[in-house]
Amino acid sequence: MKKNFFKTLALASFLLVGGNASAQSTEGIPPLDPEYAQMADEIVAQQLNDPDEANKIFTKLLRKIRNNKEALLSAGSYFMTKNVYPCANMCSKQLYELAPDYIPGLMFSGEVAMMRKDYGGAGQKFDEVLMIDSTYVPALKLNARVYKNVNPHVAVEMLERIKRIEPNNYAADKDLGDIAYNLSEYKKAVKSYDEYYKAVPKTAEALDLRSCENYLQSLYATQNFEKASAVVNEVEKFDEKDMVFKRMKFFCGLENAVNSLNYEAEMEKCKEYMGYISNKDYADSLYIYLDYAYAGNLAKETGDIPTAISYYEQALKTDSTKTAGYKELANLMNRNGQATSAIPIYRKYISMLGEKADLSDAFGLGRLYAAASQQKDLTPEQKAAYVAEGDAVFAEIGEKKPDNYLAPYMRARINNVDYTKPNETVKKYYEKAIELMGDDESVNSQKLEAYKYLIFYGVQTDDLDLVRKAADAAAVISPDDTIVKNAITYLKSMNK
Repeated sequence: MKKNFFKTLALASFLLVGGNASAQSTEGIPPLDPEYAQMADEIVAQQLNDPDEANKIFTKLLRKIRNNKEALLSAGSYFMTKNVYPCANMCSKQLYELAPDYIPGLMFSGEVAMMRKDYGGAGQKFDEVLMIDSTYVPALKLNARVYKNVNPHVAVEMLERIKRIEPNNYAADKDLGDIAYNLSEYKKAVKSYDEYYKAVPKTAEALDLRSCENYLQSLYATQNFEKASAVVNEVEKFDEKDMVFKRMKFFCGLENAVNSLNYEAEMEKCKEYMGYISNKDYADSLYIYLDYAYAGNLAKETGDIPTAISYYEQALKTDSTKTAGYKELANLMNRNGQATSAIPIYRKYISMLGEKADLSDAFGLGRLYAAASQQKDLTPEQKAAYVAEGDAVFAEIGEKKPDNYLAPYMRARINNVDYTKPNETVKKYYEKAIELMGDDESVNSQKLEAYKYLIFYGVQTDDLDLVRKAADAAAVISPDDTIVKNAITYLKSMNK
C-alpha cells in the first residue's frame, strides 16, 4: 500500500462529505467484530492527525479480513458512512476480487462507485446483480438512480420493472414523473405524478417538494389548471416561501378565474396570489417572463391597461426573445391610445416571426397604422404618412389574397380621412369589399358600414341611383338604422 495513502485523505474527505454517501443502505449488513470495530475507529480518528499511523492500522485490518466477505462488507460500509472513501474503496475492490457473485458485495461496490461519481462503474455493478437476480429491487432502484440523468430510457425500464414487482411503489412513480418532466414529456409526467401524489402520505417528511413543483408545472403545461390549483393548495403549507408554488397558484388561479362564474371574486383572489410579484418578495433575478406576463394579463382583465403595459415591458426586459410578448405589448399600447408608439414594437414582432409571419400579422400592423392616423395632434404630414404606410400594407395583403374582402375594406377605412367630403377612392374600395363579401351574413356589420358610406357619397354627389341601391341593400340588413331610414325618407322626398 502506498505510504501517502492517507495523506490524500483530508482532501478526499472534504470533497466527498455530503456527496452520494447517502445512497448507501446498511440494511442487512452484519455488524463489525468488536476487534475490527476498534481498529476502524482508530483509523477514522487518526486519518487527519496521523495519516501514517492510520495507514498502518488499516493495513493490519485489511490483512485480517481480506478473506472474509462479510467482514469486508461490514468494514467497507462503516468507512463509507464515515466518508472515508479510500478505505471503503479498498474494501470494495478486495470484496469483488474475493466474491464477484456476492450480491451484497456487488451492491456495496456499486454504491462506492456512486460515491466517487463513477456512474458507469456503478451501473455495471448493479447490472451484474440483476444478471444474478433480475427481480432484486434494491439493484433496480439504484440502477434507476444511476441512469436517471445519464440514460433516462434505461432508468425508465428499471422503474417499470420495479412497478411490475411492487405495484404500490410510489417512489418509482415519482422517479418516472421526474424523468418525464426533465424530458419535457408533460403528459407522461402528469400520469406518473398522479399515481405518486395519490399514494404518498401528505406530510413534509414524505413529500418530495421538488417533485411536487415538477408535478404542478406539468399540470400547468397540460392546461390542467383546476387540478394544479387543488394540489398547490395542499402542498404550499409545507414550504411557504417556495416561489414555484406561489407562481403556480397565481398562474392557474388566473386561468381558472377567466372562465369562472364568480369572475370578479376570483380576480380579487388573483390580486392576492400575485403578491409575490407586486411585493417583490424575491430577488429580481428569480422572476421569469411569465411572472410579469401573467401580472400584465391580470391588469388587462381588470381594465388597468397602463399597468398591463408596464408589466409587459418588464416581462420583455426579463426575456427579450418572447415574440408573442411584443405583439401583446403593441396591442395594449394601441388600446391605451398609443398607436404611434406601438407600431415599432409590432414591427419588431413581425421581424422576429420572419417567414412564420402570416397575413393576420400584416393586418394587425395595418390596423395600427389606421389607428395611428386617427390620433389627435398629428400634423397633416404625419397623418398622410400613416395613411400611406397603412394603405401600402393593406394593398400588399390584397395582392396576396385577392378574394378576401378585408384588404379593400381596410383600404376604404384608412383612406377616409375627411368624413365631411365624399372620396372616390374610399367609394371604390367599399364597393370592392361589398362584392367580395357576397352573401356572407357573418360580415353584415362591415357590409352595412360600406352601404352607409355609399349612401353618404351618393347624397353628396347627387347620385340618387347609388343612394337608392345602397339604401335598399342596407335596409335588408338593418331597416331600423337611422342613416338607412333617413336615406329612404330622402329618396321619397325626391320622388325616387
